Amino acid sequence: MTNWNEDVITYRRELHQIPELAFHENETSQFLSDTLHHLGLNPVRIAGTGVMADIAGNRPGPCIAVRADMDGLPLDEDTDLPFRSRNPGVMHACGHDGHMAIALALASRLQQYRDFPGKVRVFFQPAEEKPPGGAPKMIAAGCLEGVDEVLGLHLWAGDPLGTLGIRSGPLMANADQFTIRIRGKGGHGSEPADTKDAVLIAAMIVMNLQTIVSRRLNAFDQAIVSCGTIHAGATFNIIAETAEITGTVRTLSKTIQNRIIHEIEHIARTTAQLYDAEATVNYQYGYPAVINHEASVNRIEKAVGSAVEVVHPDPAMGGEDFAYYLQERPGAFFFLGCRPEEKGFPHHSPHFQINEEALPLGVDMLFQSAMSFLEGR
Repeated sequence: MTNWNEDVITYRRELHQIPELAFHENETSQFLSDTLHHLGLNPVRIAGTGVMADIAGNRPGPCIAVRADMDGLPLDEDTDLPFRSRNPGVMHACGHDGHMAIALALASRLQQYRDFPGKVRVFFQPAEEKPPGGAPKMIAAGCLEGVDEVLGLHLWAGDPLGTLGIRSGPLMANADQFTIRIRGKGGHGSEPADTKDAVLIAAMIVMNLQTIVSRRLNAFDQAIVSCGTIHAGATFNIIAETAEITGTVRTLSKTIQNRIIHEIEHIARTTAQLYDAEATVNYQYGYPAVINHEASVNRIEKAVGSAVEVVHPDPAMGGEDFAYYLQERPGAFFFLGCRPEEKGFPHHSPHFQINEEALPLGVDMLFQSAMSFLEGR
């Protein structure tokens, strides 16, 4: 009989050493499949590098699924961990190695336990970090077929060990991006009156975009409009004819999302017109908002409340493609505190680390949440 409490640490350290980028998680996929086979399960490959396995109880009942994301990030790891990344330029800097380890250990615990109705499906999803994400491909390939509820967790380095963050309704944001292209009239830097300066117009558009949240939305509407890049010009004494702005929009509702799209297009167009130039907007929808189902949240809180401190955080404005699963099935996504005892670093940092004591706690949270659903508690 394996000790899943210890194995979850081993799994995480093995996976941490072999991070791979979106849809290229080949070694990771092989590790997951081999481990699940070793546990006596029959995993199947799905959606390319994805992996899925069912653990059946000892009597009939419903099916609950648990998702873990697989991919790493394009970073050179800068830690002194003895199990640091062996793949130059790629790192598990968001906790996905821990998510996979928790799901593997959960499968091990369920395989030994078996005294439950129905079945639990664990599935490992590629490409969470790279829109349009791996979730749509997993759904199209059948990962939710026969599933009655779906669960997911995210290790959260900003929260202390022993806390579980969950809330009904929006937990994470719509995560979109936009590109604004400006066309003016270029010319010599010494003769600005004969030009339509695309750099100046881009700067004015960036400033005006900041009024969307501060002046055009209700003070209680949560939203973010951030400009990330401006590209324009070739050299110091030429006034640029064209410029390009890129940025991101984060919202929690479709209504506010649509309002912001309209405002971006209006501001870009009218600001450019003030300077007798043109501006066009290309708006790209990203991951939808993660909307937790109230019944699932209430049940999970009741199931795990004695083992952790349950908190109800404000929605995070980051994006997460787990949202697609919650559009298809009831369920919930939650944050599990894993802040290191020493100073921690944010997700997506080359110095990112977790408190590994959160891993067995994560297994227990998912186990109790799954059992409460299957046993109707």
